[in-house]
Amino acid sequence: MTQFNDMQGIFGLLPTPYNEELEIHTEDLSKAATFCCNTGQHGIVWPVMVGEFWFLGEHERLEALDTVLETVNGEIPFVFGCSGISIPQVLLYARAAEKAGVDAVVAMAPNRIDQEGAIDMYRRIAEVFSRPIIVQNADNYAPLSGDQLASLVDEIPQIQYIKEERQPGPKHIAEVTSVVSDQIKCVFGGAGGKFMIDEMNRGAKGNMPACEFGDILVKINNLWKKDNAEAARSLHRKLLPLINLENHPFMRYILKRRGVFSNLIERAPAGKLSLDENDRHEISELLKVISPEIESYPILPD
Repeated sequence: MTQFNDMQGIFGLLPTPYNEELEIHTEDLSKAATFCCNTGQHGIVWPVMVGEFWFLGEHERLEALDTVLETVNGEIPFVFGCSGISIPQVLLYARAAEKAGVDAVVAMAPNRIDQEGAIDMYRRIAEVFSRPIIVQNADNYAPLSGDQLASLVDEIPQIQYIKEERQPGPKHIAEVTSVVSDQIKCVFGGAGGKFMIDEMNRGAKGNMPACEFGDILVKINNLWKKDNAEAARSLHRKLLPLINLENHPFMRYILKRRGVFSNLIERAPAGKLSLDENDRHEISELLKVISPEIESYPILPD
């Protein structure tokens, strides 16, 4: 098994594809993982909020874990999302991840759990999972303060990464990076990469966005690390109008336009978030700006 000792950069979040029976479309899920590998993304994460973990049953989620793991085959790190509706369910997924040999797990507290409950959850995860743990610190999910995170990191050696998503993200990334020990190898940003430049300027070493434009975000990340800040900002400005439109129907639509997903099926109706003809037209116009930066999986006709 490949060991990834210093994970950072762009870790693409996989949306969960479905078939006509509203079951997980395992072929499309595998294609999404292959897409991340082939487009230079630095890692893969599934399932988190982008992957609609709340819609997934335990059995199918664990079966699909094997699908993604087999597809990636150690080429890049695979982080398994363990968030669930209860702490026992979180631990069920963490135990399965340990047995499967995934590279890391990420989790946030279930609904109605307070900060003390969240801290206890990470302690329990560390008892059943021996590899790196990523704390997903998000608003509305018992978010921890920088000082609380620092104490938790000092207590649990497996906590080596943090995905900081309290808003405003850049300010909280600065807070966290100023207080945690060197045990934390990377603080990841979120929000689809909207604030990625500002986040990196304040200490982030990576981002976990939805994967459909992960290759472009990799370019931005690499330009920034090469001290080519203006080129990084210029490319980010081209992509930002598209990121600002991002929701679940948008992600599926882009992955279908890039030849990854075979359909746009959702498990629950998107309602007012569904894309209409005008939405698709506007997206197509914005894609013209970013298309020259796409080196593989070119945009297909609508």
